Amino acid sequence: MTATTEVKQPNFLMMKRVWIAIALPIVIFYFSGIQGLVQLAVVWIFASIMLLMFAYKKFRIKKWNASTRDHFGEQDGMWSHEFGSTFMKLDQQRGLIHLKEENKQKTYPFSAIKEWRYNLSTTRERAGINKELDRTHDFRESGFYIAVDDVQYPEWRVMFFPQKGDFNSQEGIRDTEMQLKRWMHIFDKTINK
Repeated sequence: MTATTEVKQPNFLMMKRVWIAIALPIVIFYFSGIQGLVQLAVVWIFASIMLLMFAYKKFRIKKWNASTRDHFGEQDGMWSHEFGSTFMKLDQQRGLIHLKEENKQKTYPFSAIKEWRYNLSTTRERAGINKELDRTHDFRESGFYIAVDDVQYPEWRVMFFPQKGDFNSQEGIRDTEMQLKRWMHIFDKTINK
C-alpha cells in the first residue's frame, strides 16, 4: 500500500477570529452609528488587535502542521519525510538514502548508515503538589537523528512537527512521538532487511 500524507494548508482570512475582528467594528457601527464607533474605539481596536494576534498564532501552528509531507511506499519501496528545511528519502530498490538538512544535501548507500534514533527534548520540570514532567518539548533539539559513515557529516537531523496540535499540547506531543516511532519502524524494516 502506498500512502502520502499531507494536511490542508490553512488560510488566514478564513479563520473565525479574523472574521470576528473584522465584524466587531461593523456591528458597533450598525447599532451605535459613527458616534458609538468613535466612543468605543479604544475597546474595539484593542479587542480586534487581540483577536488578530491569537488568530495569527493559531494560523502559524496550523501552517506548521500542514508543512509535513510523508510518502509511505510499501509497493514502490520509496519512503520519504519532509518538514521545513529537512528531508529524508529511502529508496529501497536501489538501497540509497537521500538526506537534506538546512543547506547540505547528500546521498548514502544503506551500508553507510550506522544507527538511527529519535529525541523529544523536555525543557523543564513543573513544581506543585504532584511533581510531574512538563510535557513542553523543545523543538530545536527534537527530531530523527541518522548517524552515517561520513567524516564531514557524521550525523543528520530530520525535523518533525505534530500534524495535530503543537509541541505544548499533549495531542501534539503524542502525534510527534507516533510519527517518530513510525519512522523507527520503517528504518528497522527497510535497512535491516
